Amino acid sequence: MLIRIATDSTADLPLKYIDRYQIAVIPLNLHFGEDILKDGEEIWAEEYYRRLTMEAFPPFTSQPSPHEFQEFYRKIAGPEDTIISIHISGKLSETVKSARLAAEQLQKERRVVVVDSETVSMALGLMVLEVAKTLEHEQDLEKILDRIAWLKKNIAVFFTVESLEHLSRTGRIGDFSVEAGHFLHSKPILSIENGLVVPVDKVRGNLGRIHRRLLQLARERLGSARAKIIILHGDALEDAKKIEELSKEFFMETEITIATIGPVVGVHAGPGALGLVALPLP
Repeated sequence: MLIRIATDSTADLPLKYIDRYQIAVIPLNLHFGEDILKDGEEIWAEEYYRRLTMEAFPPFTSQPSPHEFQEFYRKIAGPEDTIISIHISGKLSETVKSARLAAEQLQKERRVVVVDSETVSMALGLMVLEVAKTLEHEQDLEKILDRIAWLKKNIAVFFTVESLEHLSRTGRIGDFSVEAGHFLHSKPILSIENGLVVPVDKVRGNLGRIHRRLLQLARERLGSARAKIIILHGDALEDAKKIEELSKEFFMETEITIATIGPVVGVHAGPGALGLVALPLP
């Protein structure tokens, strides 16, 4: 019996990691008018941000159906295997709900453990990667689930957006719309807590101050000078590189990766979004 790891395309995992660790990824749907495109299979980040500037109406997203999940699970594992299926926060998407319905319907032919990551993008991606690495030397299900619980508590994510418009329009902003004026003439610094997007600070001034504040918050949260850091950007690579350079002031030892926010998450964060995901190194 093997334990297989699965996730969804909102993890924004680069292909090199998907291939290296044999991670099964089910795509969410991106709707551009009448076009329905599979995230990471029929549309990718570069094409998405380019197309976004040419569309008259904003895109929207949808989760895979329970039937699609059933077919996905049948394809990626045999009857004797166990699937750990880790997904975007259930408070941000119905994806977990679909996965759980599928797992229940398949319980006589597949063992599927569905996990709500309570996060999204490369915070989810990092969690999946760490589990995949653990599976290379550990196949005890309870120990893997304990590892996931630890990761959920210790992965930190902080980000900023060009505008709150995208998060507000798509309903992923949490319950702080009444505070919209609070961010006038400043940039919000956001995080994800208990599965929801929440405000943690605001910064006035140039992007350099915003970059620095993102790193300060991560350093405060981790309480460690050694960390794995993933810098996220929505079609803003040069700014991501500036954060990478600045990170040397805050972390003595780091493993740094720069990743692009994918199409589905990009619908909600908007172009120009910047953030970082951090995990303390032992």
